[in-house]
Parts: sequence; structure tokens; C-alpha cells
Amino acid sequence: MDIKLIALDMDGTTLQKDYMSISERTRIVLAKAIAKGIHVVPSTGRILGQLPESVVSIPGINYAVTSNGAAVTNLSTKEVISSNYLGSGSVKKIMKTLTRRNLFCEVYYQGQSYGERRYFDMIGDRNELSKDLIAFIRSNARAVDNVLDFTTEHASEIEKINIPLLSDNNLRVLWQKFSQIHGVTLTKAISNNIEVNHRSANKGDGLKQLCRILKLAPGNVMAIGDSDNDLRMLEFAGLSVAMGNASEEIKALANHVTLPFYEDGVAHAIEKFVLA
Repeated sequence: MDIKLIALDMDGTTLQKDYMSISERTRIVLAKAIAKGIHVVPSTGRILGQLPESVVSIPGINYAVTSNGAAVTNLSTKEVISSNYLGSGSVKKIMKTLTRRNLFCEVYYQGQSYGERRYFDMIGDRNELSKDLIAFIRSNARAVDNVLDFTTEHASEIEKINIPLLSDNNLRVLWQKFSQIHGVTLTKAISNNIEVNHRSANKGDGLKQLCRILKLAPGNVMAIGDSDNDLRMLEFAGLSVAMGNASEEIKALANHVTLPFYEDGVAHAIEKFVLA
């Protein structure tokens, strides 16, 4: 298989447990792939501003698929070359429900994450969150006094709404309610969150748009991921690889299963299928 593009999920796949760094082995392997003329593309649920420096500082990483495919960006020029925003009607319905239930959310807009100030004040009290995750959230998002007012003002350009730290009941109720909103799609990166995008925004479609620009076919693409929001890009890619720590659904879908992220599964897969 003639692999010319490697699409990499970030959290639970490429990054280490601190949510920010990559191993030296992974860095070397990515550099070797780039030296062979292969596009290495971060493909993530994260907003552009949350892409870690450890990844984007690698010479030759020129594109990123972010917000679950809602935006595809040329990292050299910062130009958004493809976008798929939620739509003001959907945003208003979602925010109305979250406000009524007094639930926190993160709103992704123009490459940055925004959340209500009181949310960032209280996350330090959540015992289930690691110190690394708390530090990541606080350092990579911008606080606003009223997130409803913010989304109302920018409703037509919202890339994604992430509702984190949900109880089982809230997750079930919101999933059922938001599934009835026309024009949106729901996914999740971890067990207790909901990520809301435009129905056509997913990592697979983002990669499809980038491949159209680069004149590549799905058979030229290798994708590596671990979570539900990776499903569509794994389906799109000619060569799909699930992490050893992936969900059983993702493992069953993928062509191959590599080692877990904490054992350099990304580097192992690229060495095996691209560099060998």
C-alpha cells in the first residue's frame, strides 16, 4: 500500500499521559516518515489552539484536522482551508438545554476553547481528574463570564460544543435529546463527555477534504486512533490502525491493532507499515 498521509489522533494515541508531550521514539519516527515525503496530519477533537507544541513544532507537519473535522487548517499560513460549523439554530437549542440543566460546556470558536469562568474555578475539586488534565484544561481554554451570551454572539461560527464530566444520567438524557436536533452529530472521546458537531463534521470528512486538496486517494491514507470520534477517519483510511488501549468497537473496525499509547503504539505501527 502506497501510504502518503498518516492521520493521527492525539489523546490516547500520539500523546503521553501528560496530554502535551510525545516520546522521543515517536518524534523520531514521525520525522522519518516526513523525510520520506509523507504528510503527517494531527486529526483530533481538540481545537487548533490546543495542538501541543511537541507535535506542531516537528518540521514538515503542515496541516491539521481539528474539532472532529469541523476545521482543516494549513499550519504554515493559519488559513482554514475547510470548515463545517454547527449552525446558529443548533447552537441555540443546545445551549438552551445546557443552561436549563446548569451544565458546563466548552465552546470551540476560531481555533480556541471557551468556557464559563466558574467551570474553571471548580474543576480543581473534581477528584476523578488528574493534575495533568486539570492543568491542561486551565492552560488551554479561555474563560468568559457568561458562555450563553458568548455563543449567542458567535452562534454562526461555532466549530464544536464539548460537554464534559457528565453523570451517567445526564449523559443518557442529553444524548437522547441532542440526537433529535436536525443537523448535528454526536460522538465522544472519553466515557463521560458528549461532543456536538455539524452532522457533516467528522474526522473522516475532514481528511476527505484534505485529500481532495492534496490529490490523494483513501488508499494513500493510514489512520491511527482509539476512540469513538476516530471511527469515521478509520473507515475512510485505506489502512486503519487501532491503539491497544482503544475501545473494543474501534479495535473490531480497524485493519490492525498496535500497542497502547503508553508503549509507543503510534511509532510501532508506522515502523511496521510505513518505514519497514
